Amino acid sequence: MNAYQSIQDFILDESFFRYAVRQDPSEIVKWEGYLQQHPEQAALIQLAKQELLDMQNALYLVDAEQNYARLIPQLDTPVRTIVPKKKWTLYAAAAVLLCLMATLWVFQYHFNQSQTMAYQTQPAEKKTIHLPDGTLVKLNAASKLEVSDGFGKTNRAVKLVGEAYMEVAKNKALPFTVATQALQVRVLGTTINVRAYANEELTAASLIEGSAEVILKSKAKSPIRLKPKDKVVAAVKESTSPSKSSAPPHSQEEGYKMETVTQYDAEQRLAETSWTQQKLVFVNEPLSSIAKTLERWYNIKIEFQDADISARKYTAAFDDREELQYVLESLRSSIPFSYRKIGPRTISIYLTNQ
Repeated sequence: MNAYQSIQDFILDESFFRYAVRQDPSEIVKWEGYLQQHPEQAALIQLAKQELLDMQNALYLVDAEQNYARLIPQLDTPVRTIVPKKKWTLYAAAAVLLCLMATLWVFQYHFNQSQTMAYQTQPAEKKTIHLPDGTLVKLNAASKLEVSDGFGKTNRAVKLVGEAYMEVAKNKALPFTVATQALQVRVLGTTINVRAYANEELTAASLIEGSAEVILKSKAKSPIRLKPKDKVVAAVKESTSPSKSSAPPHSQEEGYKMETVTQYDAEQRLAETSWTQQKLVFVNEPLSSIAKTLERWYNIKIEFQDADISARKYTAAFDDREELQYVLESLRSSIPFSYRKIGPRTISIYLTNQ
């Protein structure tokens, strides 16, 4: 069965509908078994069942009103002119009112579910966001976080393009989920950093505290369980695979690898979350990847004239207030390269002639 993370996931499942309205005994058996295997979703299932039953009742009212409207022309004229009794008038008025309310509710239900609230940062900009459920989010440069309508009430689902550090508020009834192009991360209450930029080949989820599960969207496999200091790195596209040098054989085949978050100094601070402390930290990272980070932090464009130089790996740490020229000069001091400005905000990097 699919991974159900919100009320909408259940409602849009035809099998679940037949279970909720008690139409199919086999579906009842199947979903009761699902509930036993996933007791943490009992609250979501109950809410989804109630929503479906309310929708069904609303449709019954609409059908009743339509049948009554079709019946009126068939009545004799004397009957049509008879003034209805007061009690019947109240019932009819109440029925019409309920029909109008039900129609409005169904309309709002179907069309408002797609509404989202979006938080976005520009290059060289970072934001701190407090979500309605109490979750703290730090959004890195050139990132976008979409929060679905009903967040904190019927779901806690967000969609991320870019990078975000999240201190997730605990709520067992509504698990917090982060969807990226390649991963879906499910947590109850934890601290996690998720990196999923659209222009990068790899995406990563680094668990700092608590527990979490990661689902690979491209693979119909069981969730990957993370412990504190675990990091899962996955290919954004099926054709791209993470480096296999440190990956266990089974994870190579699945398109991901497990790592441990990187401590980069004596204070045991983490490279993965260094950006939240205004630090630029690179640990054995290719210059091509470093360049993408510099582009976002300094709002520039970096072009490589030679593929060889873009693959060279560097380890360095900088304060984010450092000038770009200082960062480039520091990098080239270990493995030389040359660079020059070729446009208002464009830097060209090329091999140094020895």
